[in-house]
Amino acid sequence: MRIERTALAMVMKASHRTCLRAMSLGLVLFALVLPARADLDIAEVTSPKGIKAWLVEDQTDPMVVISFAFMGGSNNDPKGKEGVADLMASLLDNGAGDLDSDTFQQRLYETGADLSFRASPELISGRLRVLAGETEEPLELLSLAVKSPRFDEPEFARDKAVAISDERSSSNDPDVRGQKALMAALYGDHPLGRPVTEDTLAAVTREDLAAFHKKLFARSNLLVGVVGAIDPATLERVLDQVFGDLPAEAEVAEVPAPKINFGKVVREVYDRPQTSISFVYPGVSATSPDVYSATLLAEIMGGSGLSSRLFTELREKRGLTYGAYANLDANIDWGDLSIGVATGSDRAAETIRTTREVVRQMVEEGPTERELADAKKYAIGSYAISQLSSSSQIANTLVGLQRLGRGRDYIQKRVGLFEAVTMDEVKEMATRLLSVEPTVLLVGPEMKAEN
Repeated sequence: MRIERTALAMVMKASHRTCLRAMSLGLVLFALVLPARADLDIAEVTSPKGIKAWLVEDQTDPMVVISFAFMGGSNNDPKGKEGVADLMASLLDNGAGDLDSDTFQQRLYETGADLSFRASPELISGRLRVLAGETEEPLELLSLAVKSPRFDEPEFARDKAVAISDERSSSNDPDVRGQKALMAALYGDHPLGRPVTEDTLAAVTREDLAAFHKKLFARSNLLVGVVGAIDPATLERVLDQVFGDLPAEAEVAEVPAPKINFGKVVREVYDRPQTSISFVYPGVSATSPDVYSATLLAEIMGGSGLSSRLFTELREKRGLTYGAYANLDANIDWGDLSIGVATGSDRAAETIRTTREVVRQMVEEGPTERELADAKKYAIGSYAISQLSSSSQIANTLVGLQRLGRGRDYIQKRVGLFEAVTMDEVKEMATRLLSVEPTVLLVGPEMKAEN
């Protein structure tokens, strides 16, 4: 699945976060009293062929991590052949240049390096993690994988068969079926609303993968973040070695933001003792100045704390669930805010009414001073833990910041951007987003229409 946002999966994560909340709070407070690498010195490096990268040089780090992404992902799958991006990403390190899959993998294994690729709706991303003193062969293998993947028939047939088998198996899962129905209801004929199926995978050919690679993999379409024991001059040479022979310009078409449909009810009827419920409201994009107030709103409603509105009302006061979540899914030019909860099927109607009441109270009253202060503390402190606590995380963050058009000083500015959010701004955001009738997904036994 391209986007995993089933209520059951998210609630399980929320429940796990709740169990570890005391430790989590300690880590956040620890992050707040330390620099938490927020003072990172980020340099921009440009190679002779014009390839740009952000670099955090650390000569005390025994590793070099190169994270990179090509703009364009599964949203660019040809219609009727959904699954191309995922299959292509899975095969990039399964043979390249004059090396078949076994030879490529054996040479990579012998270097001790870690190379991986993945597809998401908007990006094809990759990462190489290698010992600082042993970069030559891993860089050669990365260059081959990026420039000339083979997509050999045996490996293509194997990965395609596995993907079809996985799709067939997941079709028996009511939560997966419900999620696909929800995506179709929300996004219609936009690529986000068109699921990968056995039929679309069966239609994919090796030629489709090669054509997709040719369109996306170009220097104009590339973002790079590097962390570790490498200096700017060396990085300039590495950038041209790995990416310099790619075409200058990508041929990928820009995919417009989806027009999201709200006010629908999606049902996946399945006889089981638990009902999974998702509410999807409008959100904001990651590039909007309102993303900070919207992020705090989601944290107050159903974030990581025992004191979130949804946890207090649904779990502590009524015992309706083990956990509930609210999540802002902020993408580069669109976003939505989702609420999810799983409950006993005999209490599903009560859970829906209570959730709607919590939403109504937030719209009418806004947050308290304590709620806003706690949300800010978590949003600021958790960033260091989730985005900056390892070289790999930092390299990925450097790519993400470039993707969103942030400046190299964003990490330092981010604290002030959250601190500046007022109670009135969060209340206004609640009114703007949560006053809209959401699209609702119900996965569980049949419910009476009046519920």
